[in-house]
Amino acid sequence: MPTPLADALTTACDRYGLDTTGAELIHHYNNAVYLLPAVPAIARVATGNDPARLRVTQTVTAWLGEEGFGATTPLPSTELVEIDDTTCVTFWTYYPQPDAEHAEPLGSRHLGTLLKALHSTDQPPAELADWTPLESLGRALKSGAAAQALSPDDLDWLTGYLGDLRTEVSELSWPLGYGLVHGDAWAGNLLWDTSTDPATPILCDWDSVSRGPREVDLIPTWHAATRYGRDEVWIQAFVDEYGYDLRDWDGYKTLIAMRDLAQVPGPIRQYPKPAYAAVLRQRLTAIRTGDRTNNWVAL
Repeated sequence: MPTPLADALTTACDRYGLDTTGAELIHHYNNAVYLLPAVPAIARVATGNDPARLRVTQTVTAWLGEEGFGATTPLPSTELVEIDDTTCVTFWTYYPQPDAEHAEPLGSRHLGTLLKALHSTDQPPAELADWTPLESLGRALKSGAAAQALSPDDLDWLTGYLGDLRTEVSELSWPLGYGLVHGDAWAGNLLWDTSTDPATPILCDWDSVSRGPREVDLIPTWHAATRYGRDEVWIQAFVDEYGYDLRDWDGYKTLIAMRDLAQVPGPIRQYPKPAYAAVLRQRLTAIRTGDRTNNWVAL
């Protein structure tokens, strides 16, 4: 049985003598993210992740920081702590965010600038895993949570559709080539680094960092316009910075469908919380019926 989150946090903090006074759970979706205000630092409690993969994540982000790229970086003098067979904890630099009233909203323009720089970097000093399409969904569909959240028919259909879509993706050509990719590069993973003057945008949540086709980092921006109410201005701001319009590529529709499916694992894991159950049903209905116009609720 996995260690309770609070116990895992305490055990990991004790390892490095980190003060847990006032520890606050600030986010819990795929991982539980805690603010440790007395340090200050961020602790991420992950369940079901490969510890070796997370160690690579820490190596890569530390290297990116040294190279001057805008990435969240591990807390100095700490390493990943394995709590049990399914739970591990990592510690990260804390980036306090400016008051929303006095900060420019982070968006597609900032993301385009960061991804253009990321996709131009050298090979990091770590052996990257090869990108696997919809890796998170594959794990989620085999979990006990999927058996609760999905009807047998939905589970069978999703499993079959996942296989079909992976085949489609494997047959694509990739004009932007292969290299270091973030793996979940959407605007919600942007933060301000307020330690610089002026503050600079940085990317967080590197759990999916890998070696793969660069187009996979671009599709979330177009998907935001398809499903989350963004518009042409949003897309054009990204294109102006990155220099490429994904819609000019014949694999665009396949990656939009892939990104649709990438929005399913989170609600499955959080089932049966009512808000997540409703979101899961909305997304699954749109995917199964082929509805490409339905705007989705974001959580």
